[in-house]
Amino acid sequence: MTENDFPSTTPLMLIGIVLVIAGVLAIATPAVAGQAVVMIIGGVLLLIGIFQIVSGIRAESLKSKLSPLVLGAITALCGLGLLGEPWIGMKIIALYLAIFFVVEGVWKIFTSFSYRPASGWLYFLGSGVMAIVLGLLIWKQWPISGLWAVGIFVGVDLLATGISMIVVATTIRKLKNLVVEPIES
Repeated sequence: MTENDFPSTTPLMLIGIVLVIAGVLAIATPAVAGQAVVMIIGGVLLLIGIFQIVSGIRAESLKSKLSPLVLGAITALCGLGLLGEPWIGMKIIALYLAIFFVVEGVWKIFTSFSYRPASGWLYFLGSGVMAIVLGLLIWKQWPISGLWAVGIFVGVDLLATGISMIVVATTIRKLKNLVVEPIES
């Protein structure tokens, strides 16, 4: 086995560090983080809506214009709504986050088993379990949870995912050193 047989752990480690920093910042300022999430989503929806409208305007036939114009208008209006009323948007997003965290948690649990030979796989499994718990907590207190949960829970999830990525990257590096160095000597 050579060093090239192992994937580079640098991207995994860097992403993990960035996620840990972002998670700590989101937990420290949940209202700001929650509003930032809403504003980003609102801005993205507005841009997508504008691109759809432009696409509809450029289309040649009326039949090909109608769908992008209608969808673009709806998407742009949703984006404007989130940008204009971020607190209401936080309540809606809290509901979506509850669903997201449960689905993400299930995915992480299943994915963690693919890392099973590495000792850090349990951290990824734990991250999945925590995501499911976070989703259920948001759901239990919805719609009030929208005022605080978006920032805190996104921060906790980012922090847990970042830590799990750092642990997995460290474990892969240790494994690589154990396998490659004796072969090269």
